[in-house]
Amino acid sequence: MPDHPQPIENMTDSEPTLIVHPREGTPDPTDTPRDLNRAIKKLAGSTMPVAIDVERASGFRYSDRAYLIQIRREDAGTFLIDADALPHLHSLGEALQNAVWILHAADQDLPSLRGANLHAPELFDTEVAAQLLGFERIGLAAVLEQTLGVTLDKEHQASDWSNRPLPRSWLRYAALDVEFLTQLYRALSRELYDAGRWDWAEQEFAHILSREPKPADPNKWRSIPGAGKIRTRRQLAILEQLWRAREAIAKEQDIAPTRLINNRTLVSLAFKPPRNKRALLSIQEMRRPRTRNHTDEWIRAIRHAKCMSETDLPPLRKPVAPGTLPKVSGWRSAHPDELARLKTIRRAIEPLAKELGIDPAVLLEPRVQKRLAWDGPVLRSDEMREYLRRRGAREWQIERVAGALVKATN
Repeated sequence: MPDHPQPIENMTDSEPTLIVHPREGTPDPTDTPRDLNRAIKKLAGSTMPVAIDVERASGFRYSDRAYLIQIRREDAGTFLIDADALPHLHSLGEALQNAVWILHAADQDLPSLRGANLHAPELFDTEVAAQLLGFERIGLAAVLEQTLGVTLDKEHQASDWSNRPLPRSWLRYAALDVEFLTQLYRALSRELYDAGRWDWAEQEFAHILSREPKPADPNKWRSIPGAGKIRTRRQLAILEQLWRAREAIAKEQDIAPTRLINNRTLVSLAFKPPRNKRALLSIQEMRRPRTRNHTDEWIRAIRHAKCMSETDLPPLRKPVAPGTLPKVSGWRSAHPDELARLKTIRRAIEPLAKELGIDPAVLLEPRVQKRLAWDGPVLRSDEMREYLRRRGAREWQIERVAGALVKATN
């Protein structure tokens, strides 16, 4: 466990202190190989925890890669690594292997970091720590406010971080995102230790690091808002083909798909497909230059769907992949016994979570609860423990829920 946190001024004030400037000033971005080597040398000379954050261009770019990586070690300072200008960061990763990495909501940032050849040797997730301590609000700003009595300006959270050059105000925002992570790590670590939950946290962090990425969903196109209102297989085929054409163009140009055609228009085209280019271009959104440039692709997608044989049309309902469960919203009519078991399981979990002061979903993930209800096994104590372990429950969770689940399901 880390040392006791250093106190922050105004930590006990009723109003949090708004922090607008990094303590050491706003650093310039590290965007040349020479500057990167200097940063690596400074960072490699430290053994202190690594506070790290990632800025992407979600909503602007197709890829989810890192465009800026913020790194801070308290005795080395803050570095803003331009991952667009410096895509090969393996040597930087090697310099950071000697201490724990501190992130907030690590499951969002770890894939982008891995894409930049940065692999955490050990993890402390301040969001997960807050969940284990029963915080009602778990965003970084809320956890900083509750724990350290400070708050940060989040103005540029949804900005297009692929822009170059990055404005000074954006760099200041990025530096502040790692300014207090080490201090927050120390404070939350002390709280976890005092609450007897340090071991829980270690298990959760190890689980996050070992978790395999989710496979791509071949039916992702069905999740477009409004797609559920489509009632014919032919219209579904048009929607799928338009979605796939949009994905291919967006990927090639590295642009967010909805910047080509928004989802509402995509669904509208499926409901009432235009007969030709003229009809397509009578739609205002389709006349935007970025969209109009691909008129042939949109028409080709629509015609392809119209020419598909009945046997090749997508089914009205999303196929359930092997090993996955149907949505709980459909259990009431189609699977009433499984729904009854799920309610029983939830009733068994809820009082245990309330006693611990944490959310029931933290005590046992909803996916595990649903799987247990669906499988419906009648298990003894040792069998229940093994079942939960196979489903990915951590040992601290198993220790607290297995007995109650045996009673509830037998």
